[in-house]
Amino acid sequence: MREFLSKFSFKPELRRAIGIEREFFLMDERWGVPQPSAQAFLAVAADPAWTYELSACQVEHRTKPWRSLRLLKKDLETGTEQGKEAAGGVFRRLVALEVGPEDMPLDVYPDPRYLEIAGRIPRETLLAACRVTGTHIHVGAGSIEEALDVHNRLRERLDDFCRLGDHSAGERLRIYKIMAKDWMPPRYDSVEQFHEAARSGGFADNPRNCWHLIRVSRHGSVELRMFGVSADADEIVHWADTALDAVR
Repeated sequence: MREFLSKFSFKPELRRAIGIEREFFLMDERWGVPQPSAQAFLAVAADPAWTYELSACQVEHRTKPWRSLRLLKKDLETGTEQGKEAAGGVFRRLVALEVGPEDMPLDVYPDPRYLEIAGRIPRETLLAACRVTGTHIHVGAGSIEEALDVHNRLRERLDDFCRLGDHSAGERLRIYKIMAKDWMPPRYDSVEQFHEAARSGGFADNPRNCWHLIRVSRHGSVELRMFGVSADADEIVHWADTALDAVR
């Protein structure tokens, strides 16, 4: 179990800090169709705050972990403006769209992990993974014990968070559950139980392979994955504040 726990980086100074990961589609400027332009976008953005996703039609912006919601909002706004400029540089639009079209391109970003995943899953599952985007909210924890406590308290609000972050009448989560059949976060009553769940769930070697809607992240946080996407920084900050309220 020691090797398993070493995969997580808990930092006491970041407990209850909030970090946000936001996924966007890159759209053709004229027709509004998702385009596999992530590599070109990232070359123009040239900022580690921007990274790629499985779909080459998507990019992701990551904020720093913030204790101040005011500074979190500023980070979100700055990232959006930077992303729009980089997208324009490759003749694309950066779009906060929760569900992509059924006929969108299925190009996969050339990352070895993503290529391996895409090569072994059915086309229906790959389409589901490519069609959805989300806003992932990270709540910092100082230790594994604290992370499990935060996880369990957030789990009690799962249905509320799903409703709060929905902009597609439930379509995003319906499609997400095609991709991630093991989506329901269990309750963890001990570190040993968490380790056993990781072993049986296939994510003991790599915590990123946990697809629960709430998961303990390798970054030393508890990650909420049920929220959709929003172009409104105030709305995202409200989601973050609601999550904090559940663990105060």
